[in-house]
Amino acid sequence: MALLARGMSRLDHLSSALDVTATASMIEAYGASLRVEGSVTLIESPGLEGLVEPDQVLDLGNSGTGARLGIGVATLVPGLSLFTGDDSLRHRPMGRVIDPLRQLGATIWGRSDDQYLPAMVRGGGLQPGTIHLPVASAQVKSALLFAALGVDGPVQVVEPALSRPHTEELFRLAGIDLQEDSTTESGAHMVTVVGPKRPLPLDMRIPGDPSAAAFFLVGAACTPGASLDVEEMYLGPTRTGFLEILERMGSTLQPGHGHLVVQGSSLEGVEIGGSIIPSLIDEIPILCVAAAFASGVTTIRDASELRVKETDRIETTAQLLRSFGLEVEELPDGLIVYGGLQPGSLGNRQRVVVANLDHRIAMAAAMLGVVAGGVTEIEGVETVATSYPDFFRDLEKLSSATIELM
Repeated sequence: MALLARGMSRLDHLSSALDVTATASMIEAYGASLRVEGSVTLIESPGLEGLVEPDQVLDLGNSGTGARLGIGVATLVPGLSLFTGDDSLRHRPMGRVIDPLRQLGATIWGRSDDQYLPAMVRGGGLQPGTIHLPVASAQVKSALLFAALGVDGPVQVVEPALSRPHTEELFRLAGIDLQEDSTTESGAHMVTVVGPKRPLPLDMRIPGDPSAAAFFLVGAACTPGASLDVEEMYLGPTRTGFLEILERMGSTLQPGHGHLVVQGSSLEGVEIGGSIIPSLIDEIPILCVAAAFASGVTTIRDASELRVKETDRIETTAQLLRSFGLEVEELPDGLIVYGGLQPGSLGNRQRVVVANLDHRIAMAAAMLGVVAGGVTEIEGVETVATSYPDFFRDLEKLSSATIELM
């Protein structure tokens, strides 16, 4: 958004995660400049009309968000934009964003019949239209909304359920009007932008990421007697689904103004599925850690989207739990976890977890190992830096664990 706004944007508390720095490199390639002053990142941009054709390949590393939103932005920039990423990102589906943008008139080519990176975008040629998304996806919706800023007329995006609305929130902060409608009987959500529109620069403090906080909130919830206070965490719509599940499992949560306290307690298995899934899809691996320590059975359904994350997270989460001796059944769209593990009960055991370079699997494995006890060796933790570079430092600070990074 700062790239598309003419002038200086001021972003306080911007993450240093590799996904964010890769996206920052992309916007510099389009003509913006960045500098950091203390906790504030200043982004100066020529605005949409002043963007330039990149003279380099745009490598987004492991950032699916950066790549998908970037492809949407590239439709606004004259000339060619070529996107790639690391091995994991090059195997994540991009047709889901390429196909709807093509319906608006975009010219995009991609590997393997336009389904994967590398992908090339030729800017321009967009037309008004209505796009129906088969799966609620904040990334795809956001790419379309960014592209809509350059369209002469309305672009409507209809998703089967409300996905994370951060882009809609940013549009309003940047002075862009949009219309939303979630009154249909089916529960579908429609957002409309009538272009062309030009955003104003942003001046904001970015709240803490609930997906990052979830690892520590779950760890505390699983540990009777523990208490954890998380400050400055975003608690807006569609991001608190995992907190609702923790409460249903028996955790005690005390929300306050700008913070949240969780008390450790005994947990019980629950059923998770339906319309809540889009609001907690990234938290399912760590919720499975809560399920491991809960009495009874936890069943997760309607989460087939997990199959196309950095790894097949249904498979890798099941492997993680089995490495701790838990019984798990894989479903086409979820998992059945047979809980009953006791905190500290594995203090005399050692296990090896293969994270397959998936940052959320690695962090879930670390938290499970801390609460269960014993020695946990995790292979493939380097990608934790894509979303939470200080995770292991914070884990050591908040627990009695001794952590050695190889």
